[in-house]
Amino acid sequence: MTVEPTTDREHADLVARTLRIAPSTWQSVVARYVATGASYGQSVRDRLQSLAKSYALESPHQAPLPTYDELAPCSACHAPTVTPLIARRNDPFVLVYGRCSTCGHGSLLSGASPPSVYERSIYYQERDDGGVGYDAYELERAYREAKGRRLVEWISSRSERPPRSLLEVGSGFGFTLSAARSMGLVTCGIDVNPYAAAAAERLYGFDTFVGTLGEARARAELRLSSESWDVVLYQFVLEHLADPAQELREVAALVAPGASLCVVVPSMSAVEVEVFGASYRSFRSDHLHLFSRRSIERYLASAGFALVAAKTTCSLHLFRGFLTAQEMEALYAEECGPDWYVLARRLSQ
Repeated sequence: MTVEPTTDREHADLVARTLRIAPSTWQSVVARYVATGASYGQSVRDRLQSLAKSYALESPHQAPLPTYDELAPCSACHAPTVTPLIARRNDPFVLVYGRCSTCGHGSLLSGASPPSVYERSIYYQERDDGGVGYDAYELERAYREAKGRRLVEWISSRSERPPRSLLEVGSGFGFTLSAARSMGLVTCGIDVNPYAAAAAERLYGFDTFVGTLGEARARAELRLSSESWDVVLYQFVLEHLADPAQELREVAALVAPGASLCVVVPSMSAVEVEVFGASYRSFRSDHLHLFSRRSIERYLASAGFALVAAKTTCSLHLFRGFLTAQEMEALYAEECGPDWYVLARRLSQ
């Protein structure tokens, strides 16, 4: 049966927004793909390869790779094996990502946004040309609350005992904390963006600490003792930090042995990297890191955590129409999805 991904206009618009391309560009990609005669009788890899070739001919983001005389070792495994992988047009700059051939970790080599972008109110109102920020974040409240509830349920199902408390670093508007509170957990949020903290107070009455985890720990009145939190959550935060390892050491110094750490981060191992190249959804100027299973394990181990569970998943199924629902789920099960969900346990010191 011939694949016909052109019938769903809503999905086509979703793909165009996610890849940050014109709808007409995606229409051209689909037309090229259909012209290849791809069918569900072909293997998943063959169909994705046909889509990749069709997309490469239309991609507005692909740029020539610059050369580097020398690159710093991988921040995850410290091997001197980072090489430039892909360059993305991001006027007036070019984003260049490298990948470590030892552990698969992805690093932004040039074009990074300054840290000050995270403190602006507009960060939660619209995405800029570099992909930084969110479009109408508050309008997604119901979707993000439901997603947060599923995440807390996943954490609970894989914890040794049901968690009673959750500290979220990078808590934003409090959508996940609200879900956790509705499930009976004691919660607390930390975020560097004062606009997000004000929104969390307006929506839910949350008293968010404005700053970093290190700054919060220095404030004795917050009472962030080692016995306070069963779970510490980082949901799409670590990729923004210059030094994820140092951040995880801050967590290890905070929690007691046996406490859980959950991180949700973008994947460098996603099949979307192969298919969409420089247009991959997580290639953006505020993403300093993209993770592989091995790089996540390296970061966790260096901070005194042991991996408990890990999976890749996706909330925006860009391959719908090209693959069946079962085939997409199989890709995610093979750890080829765009988002990593990782749960770890604090080891005894």
